[in-house]
Amino acid sequence: MRALRSLFVVVLLVVAAVAGCQPKTGGSSASNAADSARVADSLATLAKLELGQRTYLAYCAMCHGNDGNGDGEVAAVMLQKGVKVARLNDGERMNTLTKDDIAKVIAQGGAHTGRSNLMPAWGDLLGPELVDALAVYVGSLSGAHPAIPSSTLQEYLAAPAGSPADGRTLYVHHCSACHGAFAKGDGPIGERLWAEHKVRPRDLTDSSYIATRSDKELFAVVSRGGGHFKKSTFMPAWTVTLSPEQIRDVVAYVRSVSRTASQP
Repeated sequence: MRALRSLFVVVLLVVAAVAGCQPKTGGSSASNAADSARVADSLATLAKLELGQRTYLAYCAMCHGNDGNGDGEVAAVMLQKGVKVARLNDGERMNTLTKDDIAKVIAQGGAHTGRSNLMPAWGDLLGPELVDALAVYVGSLSGAHPAIPSSTLQEYLAAPAGSPADGRTLYVHHCSACHGAFAKGDGPIGERLWAEHKVRPRDLTDSSYIATRSDKELFAVVSRGGGHFKKSTFMPAWTVTLSPEQIRDVVAYVRSVSRTASQP
């Protein structure tokens, strides 16, 4: 539902913008008609996404996971059969497919589209309208719930477990200016970000939040930066500056200051 809530906000902003731009008196009827058409199109897209989400949760989430990360409850069973369920929120993969490509896989199944024959053909059961709505929703997942890129996952898996002590040294040199000497999100640059942009660096001692993140998710945000995962773009990507081993050290330090257990 998070993706749809964001889309509701977008549609409301569009409606508000169109209404605000309408002239009080007179005005071009062609321009007004175009504005109305854009609003109607936005609302139609939102309705299609909502229908697609309901269909996805009913038929696809059991394998592909609620957010398309390939981690549904059936995914583990598939892996035992040698089949890795596709991550539908993987932008590197999904951006190579058009909506028609996605609809074809949904309708015809894996066996007829060069994929696993364990991927069912849903076309006859769902019909064209639901297949189309499902294709639109699946196409939105990589933007709404970005996956950790495969290359970053490989770097995480290849690096040894981190050292909190080494992570502390790296943290002081690279992170404390924003996140603060004691990781409270109150470093000097962090204060400026709040004053100028109303962006507060993460309080890394917040165990209630950090406990909900796996080590690989923390690693990915440090490595790729906030913007890649729909977080603040002021959080830089450290993969150019720090090695995978060093980033795992930083993650280990975050675990220590947040008093949370490691979650691979």
